[in-house]
Amino acid sequence: MSSEGLVTKTKPDVLSKMNTKADSKTNIHKVTKTIVTSPDIYKPVGPYSQAILADKTLYVSGVLGMDPDAQLVCGGAEAQTKQALDNLRHVLEAGGASLESVVKTTILLARMDDFQVVNQVYAEYFTKDHPARATFQVAKLPRDAAVEIEAIALSGDLVIAESGPCPCART
Repeated sequence: MSSEGLVTKTKPDVLSKMNTKADSKTNIHKVTKTIVTSPDIYKPVGPYSQAILADKTLYVSGVLGMDPDAQLVCGGAEAQTKQALDNLRHVLEAGGASLESVVKTTILLARMDDFQVVNQVYAEYFTKDHPARATFQVAKLPRDAAVEIEAIALSGDLVIAESGPCPCART
């Protein structure tokens, strides 16, 4: 059996692919790419992973407001945003992260007219130390969804520094 592409189960719902071919002395820039999957949400609707953990940074693919059976929830943008954020929370937790550890989100809307209601729901989930964010209207979302949300988060023991200028910024 080849040691390259060895798949190991590191914790429930997280697969890690490590290249053990290179000796640690010859590969000082070794990183780990971990495929993250939550069984609590629908399976991906295409050829992508729910999330990828690269060392301590978790990249979550866009999540929709679908139930575990891959059906869009009823109730328009508001209900879909709540479900999408619940789905996001599940994937974050599977990757050792949380809503509090999210550093960046991107929200894709089918209609910018839904921005206000989506923003209100979003504020219920991200109550303080808000992540950076971008919101765009797009021509169409998968499954004719009203909203899709992707995120980047930190995985591990989170420390939140006081807000203000970056300590490394020069004055």
